[in-house]
Amino acid sequence: MSKLSVPAVIVGFERNGLGVARSLRREGISSISLTGTSWTPSCASRMSKTIRSPDWSEQAVISELLTIGRRLKEKAPLLITKDEPVLWISAHRALLGEFFRITLPEPDVVLRLMDKTRFQARAITQGWPVPRSWSAPDRLTLVGMLNDITYPCILKPAVKNSKFRRQTLRKAFRISTAQQLLDTYDLISGWEPEVIVQEWIAGGDDRVGFVLGYWNPRSQALASFAGRKIRQWPPECGNTAFSEPAPTEWREELVSLTQDIYKTVGFRGLGSIEYKMSPQGRPVIMEPTVGRTNYQSELAVVNGVNLPAIAYFDAMGMAPDVARLIDASHQRRRTTKLIDLASEFRSARFYCAASRLSWRSWLHSRRGRTYDMLYRLNDPAPSVLAVSRRLASFAKHSILKPLVRPLLPFR
Repeated sequence: MSKLSVPAVIVGFERNGLGVARSLRREGISSISLTGTSWTPSCASRMSKTIRSPDWSEQAVISELLTIGRRLKEKAPLLITKDEPVLWISAHRALLGEFFRITLPEPDVVLRLMDKTRFQARAITQGWPVPRSWSAPDRLTLVGMLNDITYPCILKPAVKNSKFRRQTLRKAFRISTAQQLLDTYDLISGWEPEVIVQEWIAGGDDRVGFVLGYWNPRSQALASFAGRKIRQWPPECGNTAFSEPAPTEWREELVSLTQDIYKTVGFRGLGSIEYKMSPQGRPVIMEPTVGRTNYQSELAVVNGVNLPAIAYFDAMGMAPDVARLIDASHQRRRTTKLIDLASEFRSARFYCAASRLSWRSWLHSRRGRTYDMLYRLNDPAPSVLAVSRRLASFAKHSILKPLVRPLLPFR
């Protein structure tokens, strides 16, 4: 059986997973994607065979993966796109290992990196640049810290679970006062009670950098790519809406620091670290991403560093292909941007309304070669369906409701 005929199995198939499937298809690799209960436009893609899990829970996802695994003719590489499945798969790796090629750090490394409190403690010990932080497992502890915390700051869950992600698009909340901190904690504590508070590092969305990479079982970086955000949605504390390769002056320091961190902890697999460039021009660690692709990982691919394919080839023991992909990545000189079109427009509209961005500057930032996260000429269905849903929603709320409202009986 040809190794390339073995499909990759992708866990999580929203925009991130769609980017992974398209990246693999560039190298002739097919995929099977496990998605959650909610239908998304990505599911219409012809780039991957999608299977819907009856529930997005540990038990359901592991059960579905075992069902998929039993149907495979050979062990398949497992590629993950969401945080919680990393924890679930790590916990059940012995069981899943019968059917899948799993490249993850050791279980304790996974837990240490994904728990922001534990990572913060390790970073301070190692001397890695992190913002001043305060950890609170509950509201009472948080109240006791109020006099120590400096403002502005950001509040984020210690570990983002699926309940948190369903409730908000924000990765964190920017806080200006002690009362706002408590009010925001009261809002999110029902989703995730343990939180971490970090000092705010000055600078806009375009001061956020990141390094995406793949590390082999010996914690050697087979490939890495440095990028930066242009805008986020929601602004300042959200997901990437528009991104591009990092400025030349950022790259060496970002990549070197990321490789030092992941070599020190014994990292393996797909991962990344997000940074905020301080006013002094030095990177400050925001958070690591462990064992999975990042939301904007396709930025590396469209700029010549096909990380999902590199992960696949390494898992399959096809090192020559890895070397070819890395060599090919250095041949490209043309900068390509990646955009989540709807989110980027919302973000730009917000900044323009706040007089923090002019429409002329916005148009200038959109110049150059750009790939949309949904639209591809050879795979148009996801973007067509996404636009159709937006138009249907607009018609329902802006046209039909005003027409129907006068006909409703008085209450």
